[in-house]
Amino acid sequence: MRSIAKLYNWIFSRDRKRVRKLKKLLGFTPCNMAIFNLAFKHSSTSKDVRSNNERLEYLGDAVLDTVISEYLFKKYPLKEEGFLTEMRSKIVNRKRLGMIAENLKLRQFMFYRKNIPINNTSILGNALEALIGAIYLDAGYDAVNKFVLYRIIKPFINLEELIVADINYKSRLLEWTQKFGKALIFETMEEKMVNNSKVFVAGVLIDNQRWGVGSGRSKKLAEKEAAKEAYDRLRIGEEA
Repeated sequence: MRSIAKLYNWIFSRDRKRVRKLKKLLGFTPCNMAIFNLAFKHSSTSKDVRSNNERLEYLGDAVLDTVISEYLFKKYPLKEEGFLTEMRSKIVNRKRLGMIAENLKLRQFMFYRKNIPINNTSILGNALEALIGAIYLDAGYDAVNKFVLYRIIKPFINLEELIVADINYKSRLLEWTQKFGKALIFETMEEKMVNNSKVFVAGVLIDNQRWGVGSGRSKKLAEKEAAKEAYDRLRIGEEA
């Protein structure tokens, strides 16, 4: 039945031009075009969850995490959990996914209201996750695995660069607190002299509870260390 559906989509479907573009992107002919069309429907086209890509985005996010986790687990057999979690967070970073989606030219498949700024990387990144959800439903885990490896990781992810790249912990904390409606405050707790140099001690308060403390030769460095401690204590990287 799947082969018949693919043949129909390729030759007879009114969407056959779209089908052929998708095959070039995916590496296989889609069977259920309805699910792929849904993957590219931004919520501006419909608030009905059955008619936009938000549910597929949710599924794709989870599937992508699993594929990336498995890839890193096999790639780095001697690395600890913290390293793997941080690397996964760097790969599935929202901005990075948006840039990859742009490079994959997903914009050409999108359905959205014309007043929506489609150059917003989060919209395209969400569409990429929804597409991954659609691939999973249409063709299964192995197809997703191949797509992520050959269309995302190999062309766009430099693992060696990611290893040395710093996570912007302050930015991540801000995103997380905004997402869950929490108040985020950085406070300078102390200024002291150590070996004739001024050292700042900063704290991170989330909903008036201190989650991190850090020190550094500048307020910026102290806040960065405090943000990292809060990020690790809240296990935010494991949600990414």
